[in-house]
Amino acid sequence: MAAGACGVTALSLLGLIAAPQFAPLWAVLFGVGTGASVILGLAFISLRAASVRQSVALSAMAQCIGYLLAATGPVAMGFLHDALGGWTVPLGACAALTVLTGAAGWLAGGNRHIGDPRPARI
Repeated sequence: MAAGACGVTALSLLGLIAAPQFAPLWAVLFGVGTGASVILGLAFISLRAASVRQSVALSAMAQCIGYLLAATGPVAMGFLHDALGGWTVPLGACAALTVLTGAAGWLAGGNRHIGDPRPARI
C-alpha cells in the first residue's frame, strides 16, 4: 500500500512536468497519494512498535525528521526553481524522493516489530 501511494504521488508529479494542462487531475492524484502516505506513516508507528516506549521513540524520530524536511523542503525547491528558472527539476527531484519514500514504506510494511531479528522482506 505504501509503495502504491507513493507511486500515485510520483505519477502526479511527473504528470505536472509532462502534461501541465491537466493540472487539476494531477492535483487530485497528488492529494490522494500524499493523504494515503500520511495515514500509512502514522499507522506504521503503532504497528511496528512492540511497546509504548518504542512507539514514543519512533514517533519522536519520525516527527523530528518529518518537520525538518517540511521546513527545509519548500525552501530548497524554491531555490532550485529560482536557480534553474522552472519547475521541471524541483518536481523531478520530488518525484525521485517519492520513489525512495515508497521503498522505505515497502520495507516498513513488513509484518514485524522494531528490533525483530527476522530479516526484512524485499
